[in-house]
Amino acid sequence: MSWEPAGFMLFSTIEGVGIFAMMMSFFRLKATDYLWQALFIILLMNLQSYVLRNELDLAYLVPIVNLFLFILLLTTVIRIPIIWSAIISITGYMAFTIIQVSLVLLVFGSIPQAQSSLIYEYSGQTMSGLMCILLAWFSYKFAIGFTFDFERLRLRWEGMFVIGLITLFMLLFSFLLYKDDMRLYIVFFPIALLFLLYYAVRKEKMND
Repeated sequence: MSWEPAGFMLFSTIEGVGIFAMMMSFFRLKATDYLWQALFIILLMNLQSYVLRNELDLAYLVPIVNLFLFILLLTTVIRIPIIWSAIISITGYMAFTIIQVSLVLLVFGSIPQAQSSLIYEYSGQTMSGLMCILLAWFSYKFAIGFTFDFERLRLRWEGMFVIGLITLFMLLFSFLLYKDDMRLYIVFFPIALLFLLYYAVRKEKMND
C-alpha cells in the first residue's frame, strides 16, 4: 500500500492553510474565523490537485483551479465582493509563492533538487506553509496590512454570476472525471461544490 496519497493530502493541507492565512492577513481579515470552511475547500483543492497531476496529467491546471476555488471561498463564505476576492486571492498566492521559492532555494539550493524526492517536496511544503502561518499571525496581531471598503466594488449581479460559475465548474469537472471513469470523485466534487453553492444562494437571498 502506497502512503503517497495520504502524504500528499497532509502536506498540501499545511501548504493550503499557509496560503489562506497569508491572503487573509494582507487585508486584516481573521483567518481563524473561517478556518473550518477553509479546510473543507483546501481538502477539495488537494483532491482535485492529486487527480489533475496523477490521473489526468493536467498539472498546469492546478494553480488555476486552486485560485478559482479560493476566490469562490472568499466570495461565498466570507462574503467579499468577487473583484476583491480575486485581488486578495492573487496577492496571497503570489506572496506565498515568493516565500516558498525563497525558502526552497535557501535550503535546497535549486528547484530541481527540492523536487528530487518526496521527502524534500513535503519538507518544502511544510516549511513554507508554517512560515506563512507564522507571518500571518504576526501581521494580524500587530495590525500590519491593508484595510479597504470592500463593498464599494460589489457588483449588483455578482450573486447570480457566482452561482453560475460554481454550477459550470461542477459540470465541467464532473465531465472530465466521467471521461476517465473515476466515479468516486464524481460523487465527491459535486458535494463539495454544492457546499459553496449553498453559501452563494444564501447570500443572494439575504441581499434581496
